[in-house]
Amino acid sequence: MMTSKDYSKRLTNLKTRRKDQELVKKAFSEGTYQYLTESYEVLQESDTIKYVIGAMMPVSETYTQNTYEQGERVKSQLLKNLDSAYNVKFEYQGSVTNNTHIKAHSDIDILTLHGWFYTLQHPLKPVSPYKGDTVQDLLNLRQNCFKILTNAYPTAEVDDSGAKSISIKGGSLTRKIDVVPSSWYNTVLYDETKLPYYRGVSILDAKNKILIENTPFYHNKLLEVKDNLSANNYKKVVRLLKTLKADAENDIELSSYDLASLMYHMEDAKYVVGYSPLLLLENSINYLIFLNENSSYRNSLQVPDKSRNIFVQNGASKTALKLMIDELVTIYSDILDELKINGTKINKRIVA
Repeated sequence: MMTSKDYSKRLTNLKTRRKDQELVKKAFSEGTYQYLTESYEVLQESDTIKYVIGAMMPVSETYTQNTYEQGERVKSQLLKNLDSAYNVKFEYQGSVTNNTHIKAHSDIDILTLHGWFYTLQHPLKPVSPYKGDTVQDLLNLRQNCFKILTNAYPTAEVDDSGAKSISIKGGSLTRKIDVVPSSWYNTVLYDETKLPYYRGVSILDAKNKILIENTPFYHNKLLEVKDNLSANNYKKVVRLLKTLKADAENDIELSSYDLASLMYHMEDAKYVVGYSPLLLLENSINYLIFLNENSSYRNSLQVPDKSRNIFVQNGASKTALKLMIDELVTIYSDILDELKINGTKINKRIVA
C-alpha cells in the first residue's frame, strides 16, 4: 500500500519539533525518561494516524514552561537595568500563551509596556492628556532595551532590525525571545468592565513611527471560550493545520493568527465529534471547502476580536486557503485508503 506522502518522515519531523533535545539529553543523563515518549508515539496505528493525533496534541507542559523560564530571564534583565522612571510592566503574547503552538522551541513575545501613558479607543477621552511624545518615548524605550540586552547577553544574537520587536536568541538562551516596546491601550470594553482581558496594547512600529493597537488578551480569551464550547477540539484542529503547513511541500501563506481565525468560525457542533479524529478532519475539510466556494461569506469573516477581516491585503488569501484544503484532503484520503486496504477500523479511543 502506498500513500501520497511520506508520513514516516513527517512523523519524525513532528517528534523533532515537539521535543526539547536539551531536556531529552538531561533526562538520559539523570536516568529519567518522562521527556522521551509521548502518548501518540506508542499507538498501535499507522504513521499517518499517529501523525494526525500527535499534531493535534498540545506541546508538553515541561517544554512550554521552559519557554516561559527563558522569557523570565530576559524580563529580569530589563527590569533590573531599565530606568525605574519608565515604570515598565511586562506581559506575554503569542501562540504559546493560548496553547496553539506546535514546537517545543517556540518563540515568545514579551510586551514591554511603558508606564508613563496609555492610549484610548475612540470615543474615550483622557481626563488628563499626556503632554509627551508617545512615539518618541517608545523609541527611547526600545533603544534602551537594545543596549541592555546586548550588554546582558554578549554571546547572543540581538537583532534590532524588526519594525515591531527586538529579537534575541542564542548564547545562554534556549529560546528566541521577541521584546516588543508598547504601551497600554484602554478599550471601551475595558473602560466599562475593568476586566483585564479587554485591555489592549499599542505596539510601536519603529520603521513607520506609529502605534498599532492590538488586543492579544481578548484574542486569547475568545479562543479559550471557543475551545470550551467545542469539546476542546478547536485548538486541536488549529495545531493540526499549523503542523500541516509546517510540513507542506508548498509554502502556505497563512499565519498562525489566520489559521486560528479561520477555524474560529466553524460552528461548535462540527467540533463535537466524540472520540473521532477522522470525523473532525472531515468536518474541517467541508467547512474550508465551503469557504473556498462562497466568496461573499469568506470575505465577510473577521478575526475573533473583530478588529479586521481575515481575507484582506497582506492577510489570508484564497490561494493559500486552497493549498491548506489540499493538505487536509490528502491526509484524510490517505487514512481512508489505509483503513480500506488494511481492512481495519479507526480506533475511536485514540483522541488526542
